Amino acid sequence: MKIIAFAHPHNGPAYHRVFLPLMTMDGPDVFITNTLKEETFEKGCDLFMYNRVLDDAGMERFNKMREKYGFKVCVDIDDYWHLDPHHILYDEYREEKTPERHIRHIREADVVLTTHVRLAAEIRPFNSNVHVCPNAIPQFGQFDPAIHAANKLQSPYVRIFWQGSSTHEADLDILQRPLGALGPISPKMKMVIAGFHEGSPHWDRMARTYTAGLKHQYLILPGEPATDYYKHYLHADVCLVPLVKSRFNSFKSNLKVLEAANLSLPVIASEVDPYLNMPLLYCKSGSDWVKHITRLVKSSKRRKEAGQELAEYCREHYNFQKINNERRQILEYVATKAGV
Repeated sequence: MKIIAFAHPHNGPAYHRVFLPLMTMDGPDVFITNTLKEETFEKGCDLFMYNRVLDDAGMERFNKMREKYGFKVCVDIDDYWHLDPHHILYDEYREEKTPERHIRHIREADVVLTTHVRLAAEIRPFNSNVHVCPNAIPQFGQFDPAIHAANKLQSPYVRIFWQGSSTHEADLDILQRPLGALGPISPKMKMVIAGFHEGSPHWDRMARTYTAGLKHQYLILPGEPATDYYKHYLHADVCLVPLVKSRFNSFKSNLKVLEAANLSLPVIASEVDPYLNMPLLYCKSGSDWVKHITRLVKSSKRRKEAGQELAEYCREHYNFQKINNERRQILEYVATKAGV
């Protein structure tokens, strides 16, 4: 089986959902590109795979090549196509009719892969041939726990870690009051926020929120491409995963938790999908955040126990190799059959 995939390794979703799975998959002949040229398909293609959508120009070229060469198509969907009104890209998505484009790609695919059953249920009315391949973290390359253990940056402080993009400003706002109430333990901890982009008003506000107006000790780390971002976890002892409860957010994946679990780091999280039913320290209110952060800062034993429990759970339920073998079987079948 020959697979051609469209993915840029610096794009986070494409990196985790297309690039890493295909580049580490046993069996298929895989070629990954970020340009759609006909000569790429002239030597043969059984299946073409991409994440979410292609732009209109790319879609036009792609459809011509699909008709000419007769390959099957797999679309990977890892996010919901209707944004929350408070999302910073909401107006842009509506103006560019992005939800309609997502649905068109789903309809026209031979098979759709997605992250969990809740999102699969949203996809199924548009394409019944949808399969769940959860996100998972491979334990090699930048994700190798042994490399992190050998290079772990030591600190006299307990480092409270968060990493993400500027689209999470509303999520970080959840922490504004709780982090302001951590004065008694402030000398023992350091707030580490990663992903910062200088000149962004969103990031300026997010950094001030996460540091309680720069009152706590802090470290601000710049954004990195997907191929190199995991190194920031060298600065992590406890991970925070706040998330606003909303329809759009409920269809996200639990990737932030999996990243922490890979290094046996404890996670304090909002008690909402997609983080439910995992061994996390859940928060429903501001006082929950204060309670859990305080306990973990004060006790290295609690940190170790919570991190190990989460790591064991994710090794069992989110095993990268097992999930990728299932993904390969689905792709092999659809590449040679009319459907799955």
